[in-house]
Amino acid sequence: MVEASQEMTQDDHGHHSNTVTLLGRDITVEGGIYTVVFGGLAILTVIEVLSAEFLKSAIHDAPSAAAALTAIKAILLLGIAIVKSSLVIWFYMHLKDEKRILAVVLLLPLLIAALSVMFVLAIPPTGYSI
Repeated sequence: MVEASQEMTQDDHGHHSNTVTLLGRDITVEGGIYTVVFGGLAILTVIEVLSAEFLKSAIHDAPSAAAALTAIKAILLLGIAIVKSSLVIWFYMHLKDEKRILAVVLLLPLLIAALSVMFVLAIPPTGYSI
């Protein structure tokens, strides 16, 4: 009975260990993987804010290139947001520990929504003339 409870305790602690399997490789991180993910999220947030402010001032300084810089800003900020949300979903919401079908059920509507948004963004502001 004591052995079973010790095994259960080790399994419970193993769930929140310093080791994570990423792309088939076991990676061990001192201080815990959640601390590293938190640090990564913090660094990405700082990059996000600084790049938004830098590009905002660049758009203000070069009005002739405003459209291109706005597009670059949108793509950059969306990319960072996707990475940050993926880290949260993967580690903090424990999607990495779930079965693959759950990931498909979650990601398929996300893909459809992303394609729909891209379609709407592709329509010119003046609309199509028929």
